[in-house]
Amino acid sequence: MKKYNKIFATVFFLMLLPLSACGKGATEPQAEKASEIKQVDVCNLLTQAEVDSLFGKPVGAGKPDSAVPHVQGCIWPATGIPSFILQVLPAPASVHSSIDPGEGYQVIDIEGLGDQAAVAIQQANPQYGTATDVAILGLAKGDYMVTLSPVRLDIQEGSPQFELLKQLANNAAQKL
Repeated sequence: MKKYNKIFATVFFLMLLPLSACGKGATEPQAEKASEIKQVDVCNLLTQAEVDSLFGKPVGAGKPDSAVPHVQGCIWPATGIPSFILQVLPAPASVHSSIDPGEGYQVIDIEGLGDQAAVAIQQANPQYGTATDVAILGLAKGDYMVTLSPVRLDIQEGSPQFELLKQLANNAAQKL
């Protein structure tokens, strides 16, 4: 799969992720909570300096993006194909299972960010031209979950960029 196809598949998956998260372990009280979630200025959960540090260069302000109900998001860069997506949605019963894309990914719980933090790692597949990269980092805090998706940033688990991504997730969650 060419890089373009990888990006398209990732963006398509990210649009479906919130829908699958609502169905996995969702209960009636959680569904009721979803309708009560306040509007959040997602693009301001991270500072411009934080976003720029993740990219390693200035990328400009993010653009609000809400693909599905009960999911509020922001994408960077604001034009073209997104490279980084930040979303806020109702907290699921399990972050681990809600961010699990299925085959081709490994979901690992993250230590040090609270009880409800996990990362989905895309596994390398030379047949499709994919590398082992972070696909989604999810962190629940109270009634909310933030997900950070470095779609085109090629972040590997354990790298300094991964540590920065974890810090940004924590910073965003603290502002909710």
